[in-house]
Amino acid sequence: MSKRTTIAFVIAAFGAFLGLLYSGVSTSDYAAHLDRQLHPVSCSLLPGLTEASQLDESVQGCKVALFSPYSAFWRERYWGGIPYSLPALGLYGFALILCGWAFVSRRGHEIGPSAALFMAGLISTGASLVFFYISLTRLNTVCTTCVGSYVGSALLLTGGVLVLQFSRADRWVAPPKSRTGGTLFLWLTLLAVEMGLAVSLPVFVYLETQPDYGKLVMECESLKVRKDKDSVLFDLGGGARSFEAILVLDPLCAACKAFHRRLEASRYSSELAYKVLLLPLDAQCNWMLKDSMHPGSCLLSKALLCAGSRAELLLEFIYENQEQLRMDGIGKSFDKIRERVEARFPEIHDCLDLPDTRIKLNKALRYSVANSLPLLTPQVYLDGKRLCDEDTDLGLDFAMGRILGQ
Repeated sequence: MSKRTTIAFVIAAFGAFLGLLYSGVSTSDYAAHLDRQLHPVSCSLLPGLTEASQLDESVQGCKVALFSPYSAFWRERYWGGIPYSLPALGLYGFALILCGWAFVSRRGHEIGPSAALFMAGLISTGASLVFFYISLTRLNTVCTTCVGSYVGSALLLTGGVLVLQFSRADRWVAPPKSRTGGTLFLWLTLLAVEMGLAVSLPVFVYLETQPDYGKLVMECESLKVRKDKDSVLFDLGGGARSFEAILVLDPLCAACKAFHRRLEASRYSSELAYKVLLLPLDAQCNWMLKDSMHPGSCLLSKALLCAGSRAELLLEFIYENQEQLRMDGIGKSFDKIRERVEARFPEIHDCLDLPDTRIKLNKALRYSVANSLPLLTPQVYLDGKRLCDEDTDLGLDFAMGRILGQ
């Protein structure tokens, strides 16, 4: 094996090492959440040298990627699903071992290992391009740890291409020990099987060590009174669908917006008829509170009750402008909130100050009291059964499938 082929293997090995490092960090962060609690997330090109965080703005890209529906597969079968970083871990590990074998045996120039290394680089780079595209077009953010993995895959592919190129000359000087087509075919088949086993092994170990949450997701309470006799719930569409989903929301609750987005992206979303129960965490109208968590949410709740058939559009408008509306509320600039909403939905102007609107919002609060709902948002009740707070992110599809009997 010539010097330049060895250098090409070094490049590939370094790329495989980076991919192994960053996919390992991603897998570790994902596995930490299997206790159904929130944990700090590593989001750095220097994992281990910077402290993992949960609230820091710098980790938001990694958190968005972690909790997105694109971070794992088989979510409906297993709580949290199988993170895509697991098969990546196996693929990069296979490539790194293959490079090590080439250094020790000095036979990396032969067509079998050269082709296998190139294929590993091609697969990892193709997957990286797909996930990078998803990050830009669907998540609108980039995960720093994922970028490290993308760089690793690019180096692995570069090394694989160079090995293929340089090893051609090497094979003229040191031909393979066997020239028979059958032996070459068997070698390539054996390497393909080894790659498949390397990719599958981390997945198998992960599944064998994963807790069974089948019973836990059914342990939360159910609605005591499902009948909406005062018509305090408003529809968000899908009235003819199979299952009813009652969302308990505060219009200015950022977690509500994020959860609503995850619910809409779940595989069961098309089967749900959405209804909303407003629970503003604002002492201006919520007599269960002494202090306001989201000042201004009472005004927006009344606006939603006044919007009628356009309530879904108004809720989307609130989500899109939530940060600005929230800052207006914190600054007690309720007139600004009203101006922003009425500029887009002028038809609610007269309704906002009607006594009937205030009474209806009060009845919505009493509906939550009648059902002994926790004084927090977001919540969702699927056909009357509450989805536990621990299952509203990574375990969403798994828990929904169990509650809905699917």
